[in-house]
Amino acid sequence: QPKRFPTPAAIQGQIVIGSLRISIVNLVTIGVAVGLMAILTWVVTRTTIGASMRAAAENPAAARLMGINPNTVVMAAFITGSALAGVAGILWGSRVGRIDPLMGFIPVLKAFVATVIGGFGSIPGALVGGLIIGIIETLAGFYLPQGWKDVAPYIVLLVVLLVRPQGLFGPSMRKKV
Repeated sequence: QPKRFPTPAAIQGQIVIGSLRISIVNLVTIGVAVGLMAILTWVVTRTTIGASMRAAAENPAAARLMGINPNTVVMAAFITGSALAGVAGILWGSRVGRIDPLMGFIPVLKAFVATVIGGFGSIPGALVGGLIIGIIETLAGFYLPQGWKDVAPYIVLLVVLLVRPQGLFGPSMRKKV
C-alpha cells in the first residue's frame, strides 16, 4: 500500500527569482545528489576500497591473487548501493509526498539510460547523461506532441549507441585481433 511521506518543514516552500520558481526540496535534492556523486567519485578513484572495487570488477581472479577478497568488495558495493538507494528514496518521497513499492521503477529505467549515454564506469558521465535526459524530456514535452516526452530519451539512447557505443564519457577500447 502506498504511504504518505510528508516533506520536512525545513525544505518546504519555494525560492522566487524573477519569473523563475524553484522549490527548496528540489534544490536540496540536487545538492545532496551532487554531493554524494562527488564523494562516490572520490571514494572510487582515490581510496583503497575504490581501487579494490575496480580491480575486482575488472578481473576477480587477478584481484584475488593480489590479496583482495572479491566477496568483501561485493559486500561493500552492495552496502554502498543500498545506502544510496535509501537516500534516493527519502529524497524522492519528500519530493512527491508518498512512498510505494513501485515508485522507483521509471526513475531506475531513466537512470540506466543516463548511465549508458554517459558511459559505464564514468560517474560524471552518468551525471551528464542524466542532465541530457532531463533536458531532452523537457524540450520534447514542450515542443513535440503528447507522449513523445516519454519516448525521446530512448531515441537519444539509440542514437548514442549507434554513434558512440561506449557512451559519451566511456573509454574508447579497440580489440586487437
